[in-house]
Parts: sequence; C-alpha cells; structure tokens
Amino acid sequence: MFRYIVAPLIGALIGYCTNYIAVKMLFRPRREKYILGHRIPLTPGAIPKGKSRLARAVGEVISTYLVTDKDIESRALAGETEDAIVDRAMELLHADIDSGFRAATNSEEEYEALMGKLDDIVTERISDAVRSINFADIIKEKGGQIINEQLGGSMIGMFLNPETVRGLLGSISDNMGVYISEHCYKFLAPEVSINMGKLRRDNVYNIMTGAGVSDDELRAKIREIYRKTVRAVVPEVISKLDIAGMVRRKIDDMEVEQLEDMVMEVMRKELNTIVNLGALIGFLLGLINLIF
Repeated sequence: MFRYIVAPLIGALIGYCTNYIAVKMLFRPRREKYILGHRIPLTPGAIPKGKSRLARAVGEVISTYLVTDKDIESRALAGETEDAIVDRAMELLHADIDSGFRAATNSEEEYEALMGKLDDIVTERISDAVRSINFADIIKEKGGQIINEQLGGSMIGMFLNPETVRGLLGSISDNMGVYISEHCYKFLAPEVSINMGKLRRDNVYNIMTGAGVSDDELRAKIREIYRKTVRAVVPEVISKLDIAGMVRRKIDDMEVEQLEDMVMEVMRKELNTIVNLGALIGFLLGLINLIF
C-alpha cells in the first residue's frame, strides 16, 4: 500500500521540481558563469541571454499588431473623442483674442512689445495698399467729371476751359499722391491701434457668427478640419515615433531584475500553473507506472 502512495508522490515531486527549475532558469542565472575561464552551459538564463532578441520581437509585435496608425486614427476619430475636441475648440473660440496673446507671452512688457509690432505690421500693410492706389489718375478722371457736372452751366464754368481744368487737376493729383505716400502711415497708425484693440477684446466666435456663419456650420467646419488633420498627421507621427525602436530600446536598457519583475507581474499565475501542472503530470506518470 505504501508503494502505491509513495510512487505517485515522488513523481509529483519530481514533476513539480523539474518545472519549477525550468521556470526559474528562464531568468537565472542572470549573468554568465565561468569555471576556470570556461562559460558554464545554460548561463545566463534563456531570457537574459535573448533579451535583445526579445526586445526586438516585442517591439515589432506592439508596432505591427497593437499600436498601429489605424488604431490610433480610429480612436482619435471616435465619436466621443471628436465631440470632446469640438467642444474644447468652441470654448477656445469663445475666449477673447487678447487672452491668447497674453498666454503666448511671459510678461506685460513682452505682451506690449508684441501688440506694438502687430499694430505696426497691420498699419504698414494698409499703408502699402493705400500707396499702391493711383490717386493721380483717379483725381484726373473723376475730378474732371465732377467739375463739369457741378460747374458746367455756371458762370465760373465759362472761364474754366479743359486745359485749365487738366492743369489744375494734374497739380492737385501729383501733390496729393506725394502727400498721401508720405503721411498715410502717420494718419492710419492711431486708427489701426484703436481698432486692433477692439478686435483683440472680441472673440473669434463673435467675429465668425457676425460674418454669417452659424454655430452648427462652425462646429461642422471644426470637425472637418480635425478629421483631415488626424488622417494627415497620425501616420507621419507614428512613423517618426518609431514605436518598435522605442520599445526595443526600453527593454534593452532594463536590468534583468526589472525584466523579471515585469514578466512575473504579468505571468505569475500562468507560470505557477505550469509548475503545478508538472506536479500533476508527475503524479499521473507515477500512478501509470504502478498500473502497467
């Protein structure tokens, strides 16, 4: 009777110990061991020895199957994500423009300098547009028409012959063109500064709705821009991130102890099952050996 109990128990013990040692040898020894200058076989353990290969394989699996550009794109374009982005964008559009400029600067002095530069740029652009207008031709053309319409039937008109009118208009237009070119910036600068201040105190939402764009149209446009941006940017970002390389380098840089802790945290239950399964198989083999 004792023989029928001991044999299966010994088989179970052998199976348990064998699988326990096999699991431990996945990680241990953690480094190569030498005797008289010769490396002992099976050192280091399977995982420390193949850490680089494991790192490369894990990186490839994650980048190919788990974290792909399509996965990130579909998640970014999911309904709840899109709605959150659109809602946040609408909040920003309701904020006054000035708050954005203040957030982009680090001090009041920097903010004032930026606003001054912006006012100068706008004033200069408007001045350039004004200077590009050919006032001389406009005055000569329209001025003659106005004089003829206003004074054509009057006594003064009798003394103004076409040559006199052309000479007068030519002198006025030439001098006015020079004056406008030289002084338009000075006249425009105060008005531009006042109106730019008013604009900065407003918000983009009011400006857009004031131009006839409805709330729904604005939301639809934001959603459209977001979708186009995600589809254009995500593949490029994923490519530049090099997820496979990032994971590989992270695992390569890990100490063997860290790697063991990580694997055991994920697979402790499964590895314990393998050890216990060894005991069960050993027990059954011992029992079968007695029967046959």
